Amino acid sequence: MIDRITHTAPPAVTFDPPAPGQWQLETTHHGLRPLSPFLRDTYQRAFEAGIVEPLERYGLPLVTVQAKFVNGCLYMRPLAVGEKPGSTPKSPPPAFVMKLIARLHPELRRRARTAQQAFEQRRWRQEVDQWFDHDRSTQLTKNRALQAVGPAVLDDVGLAAHLTSALSHFEQSARRNLATHGGDLVPAGDLLVHCERWGISANEAAGLLTGSSPATTETAAMLRPVARVIHHSRVPAASLGSVDDVRALGPEARAAVDAWLELHMWRTVTSDDVDRPTLSEVPALQLAALLGATEHLDIAKPGDAAVRARVPAEHRAHFDELLAEARYGHRQREDIRGLCWNWPCGLVRRALLEAGRRLHAVGAVHDVAHVVELFPDELDRALRGRVPRGADGPSADELAERAAERDRIEATPPPRLLGEPEAPPPLDAFPRAMARATAALMANLDADATPPPADDEPSTVSGIGIGDTTYRGRACVVRDLMLAFDQLEPGDVLVAPFTGPSVNSLLPVIGALVVEEGGALCHAAIVSREFGIAAVIGANGATTRIPHRAQVEVDPKRGTVRLL
Repeated sequence: MIDRITHTAPPAVTFDPPAPGQWQLETTHHGLRPLSPFLRDTYQRAFEAGIVEPLERYGLPLVTVQAKFVNGCLYMRPLAVGEKPGSTPKSPPPAFVMKLIARLHPELRRRARTAQQAFEQRRWRQEVDQWFDHDRSTQLTKNRALQAVGPAVLDDVGLAAHLTSALSHFEQSARRNLATHGGDLVPAGDLLVHCERWGISANEAAGLLTGSSPATTETAAMLRPVARVIHHSRVPAASLGSVDDVRALGPEARAAVDAWLELHMWRTVTSDDVDRPTLSEVPALQLAALLGATEHLDIAKPGDAAVRARVPAEHRAHFDELLAEARYGHRQREDIRGLCWNWPCGLVRRALLEAGRRLHAVGAVHDVAHVVELFPDELDRALRGRVPRGADGPSADELAERAAERDRIEATPPPRLLGEPEAPPPLDAFPRAMARATAALMANLDADATPPPADDEPSTVSGIGIGDTTYRGRACVVRDLMLAFDQLEPGDVLVAPFTGPSVNSLLPVIGALVVEEGGALCHAAIVSREFGIAAVIGANGATTRIPHRAQVEVDPKRGTVRLL
């Protein structure tokens, strides 16, 4: 008799709030995919330790923003001064009671004074100056020192120690990124809040920051010599099939390529997690960036005058001041992110891949990529003990199941909100400076977040439009942005869940950009403005509702993508 083998479907994944209150899913930096087990605890520690600092430095009435994982997905909830973690939230007291509390509670009184000082001293400028005048060079030195250590030459014990060092470096760097995030969040958010009062949308106000983020166009600037050499050598681009072919064009091209790769090759390019490739792993992306390089990058200047004319005359001087401060802070945002998050994260991945190759060679993992499914202590034991079948840890089958589970959760997808809605306290109950700082932070975070789904017609997807010119072209729809490098053709409309730094290299090639996640100040919105690309941001369901290779119309003025 032949036994029948039955395959049962895996149990449905349930999402319960990690504690009382309402919790929001973080999607802007790694989409809907659960974070890898290897990075989770470090990510959480870095976030919670880092975010406390700007809340204190700018006098907000928040102790922290709690970060907790539910099935590997990161959910967040702010914790107010005086509120105990894990306690059942209470409705805000009446406004007059809240006003008394804000002026009598010792910690709130202290923070109110701090908020007033922050605006009087323009504290964000101190943070930005500290970064560019000192901390940036220190971070570069540390990144380069870690990058100089080749994991492949280390023995197993040495590799385990190197992984510990790389993970610690990532945690310290990520915490620093968040600790000084107020330097760009507060002045930009302050501009958004005031513009809204004057009838100017967050998208229009965010557009005024175009040209003030040098890191966004860093690759384009570094590769100008490559474009110049290719142009003057008259070598057909089709004949350049590799990075080495470009380097071989001469010393000027070689120096530019090497300088760019030294700063960017080990950065993660589509996610803030270690389960997605670095630039060094995607030769097609490297070549696309080199062949897409241009000698002249024309960044459209924002229409300050037209927006300013809509501000009441008595407030225009204040508008000018707000805009200058927002631009001053905005220039650090993408720069710190790249150097303190994407690069250290990529260096952790580099060491992980070497560990994965070694574990795969002895049968401890089915796939090298499954190494990210190990928690740090599990991987440390595996490297130091090298037990083939995981006697001191999860088996290869268990790691494969962890990877499959993350795939299933991403595809489900996870709910964006958990728990019961909470009514926020009225801002006008707080002292003026505290209310202003709180409103600024909230406005910036709202502008970075995905807007609620629109009630679209079947043939239309809506979101936040970036740009002025309607574009028609063929849709290149990818769930994983790395697939774009094989499927994208010049002039295509790239449709993806969200973007990372890798999209910077594709912008000279694509006709328009459509992403599901993000808001008016997310990465996709920023780069689209810098490069003058028509885009629709926060287009809910775009990757499932727009067929691959369909003809579409991207109308940034309406904020719509329409099937033709």
